[in-house]
Amino acid sequence: MKEAQLPLNEARRLRILEEYHILDTAPETDFDEITKLASEICDSPISTITLIDATRQWFKSYLGVTNNEGPRSTSFCAHAINDTEMFYIEDARKDERFHDSPLVLGEPNIVFYAGVPLIDKEGYALGTLCVIDTKTKKLTEFQEKALRTLGNQVLKLMELRRLNYKLYQKNEILKESYNQLERFSQMVSHDIKSPLNNILGLTELLKQEHCGITNAEANLYIDLIKESSEKLKEFIDATLRSYKNGAMAADEKEFFYLNTVLKECIHLLNPKNEYEINIPENIEIYNFKSSFEQIFLNLISNAIKYNNKPKVIIDIRTEKKDNSLIIIVKDNGIGIPADKLNQIFDMFFTLEEKDRFDNIGTGIGLSSVKSLVKRAGGEISVSSVMGLGSEFTLKFDL
Repeated sequence: MKEAQLPLNEARRLRILEEYHILDTAPETDFDEITKLASEICDSPISTITLIDATRQWFKSYLGVTNNEGPRSTSFCAHAINDTEMFYIEDARKDERFHDSPLVLGEPNIVFYAGVPLIDKEGYALGTLCVIDTKTKKLTEFQEKALRTLGNQVLKLMELRRLNYKLYQKNEILKESYNQLERFSQMVSHDIKSPLNNILGLTELLKQEHCGITNAEANLYIDLIKESSEKLKEFIDATLRSYKNGAMAADEKEFFYLNTVLKECIHLLNPKNEYEINIPENIEIYNFKSSFEQIFLNLISNAIKYNNKPKVIIDIRTEKKDNSLIIIVKDNGIGIPADKLNQIFDMFFTLEEKDRFDNIGTGIGLSSVKSLVKRAGGEISVSSVMGLGSEFTLKFDL
C-alpha cells in the first residue's frame, strides 16, 4: 500500500487538532447520529467520523467497524485530508495505492470509499466524514451533496465543543482568581489595613497638634504618611496587575517566535543596554503569547532587581527533551535561601530584602508567573545558590 504524504502544514494541523480537545473522548449521540445518517443516505454499511492524529486515525464515531482507531500508515482518510474536495475510490482493489492494503485484503474488506475532508475555518484538514462499502458503487449527486452537508455539521459540532472547552477554561481561571481574591481579603487586615491605619492615625495627630508642632515634626509626619500611602498603592497596583495577567491567559493560542517576546521584554527592561542578557536561538511556539510576555517580564525584571553584582548577567537558553520544550532563565544575582525555595511562588511571600533599587517586593510577581505557566500548560521550578544566582526552569509540552 502507498502511504499518504504528510500535509505541508502538518505541525500546525496537529496543534489545531489538539485545540479541539476531542481525541480519545467518549462517544456522543450528536456525532453518532451523523454517522448513522450518512450510512443510511449513502446506502453503505460502514461510516466513520475520523480524526487524523500524528501516527493513527481515531474515530470519534463509527458504524460497521469494531475498533475505534487504527494506524495512520494504512488509513484511507490520511489520503483524503490532502484533498479539498471529496476523496473518492470506486474500487480499491484496482487502485495502485490501496490494492494490497490490509484493509482491502482483510477486515473490513474495503472496496468503495468516499470521504469528505473536515476542513476548519483556518483551512486545516483535521479528518473526514466517510462512508465505506464492501462492493463497488458510485454515489448519486444527492448522496454526495448530503455527505458534504453532514461533514459541515460535524465541523459545527466540533467547533461548538471547542468553544465550550474554552468557556470551561475561562471559568476555571475565574474560579482561581476568586480564590486568590479570597486569600487576598484575608490578609488585608494585616498588610494593607496597617499602613491605612497609620495614615488615619497620623492625620488625626496632625489635626490635634497642628498649632504646637515645629516644621520638622510636621515634615516627619508627612513623610510617614507618604511612606504608608505608597506601600498601600504598591500592594493594590501589584494585585491588579496579577489579576490582569490572569485574564490575559484566556486569550487565543497562536504561533509566535520566542525571541520576539524576549526582545520586546528586554527593550522595556534594559533600554540602555546596562545588563548582559543572552537569548537562545529562535524557536516557534504555539501557546498564549500574552502569557509568555508577562512570564518573562517578571523573570527578567527579578533577575535584574535582585542582583548586587557590578555587572548583571542573565542567560536564557532552550532545549528540547522527551517531547518537551525547556526554557531556562539563569542569573548571577543574590540567590534564594534553600529553606525559602518552596515558598518563593506563594502569594505575598517575600524575602523582606531590598532590591537593587532599594525597594522591597510585594510577593505577587512570582505567584503570578506560576499561575501563568500553569495556564499555558507548563511547569516551573527553581534552584539557587546564595551569592551566585538563581535558575528558573520552565517546561512545556511540544
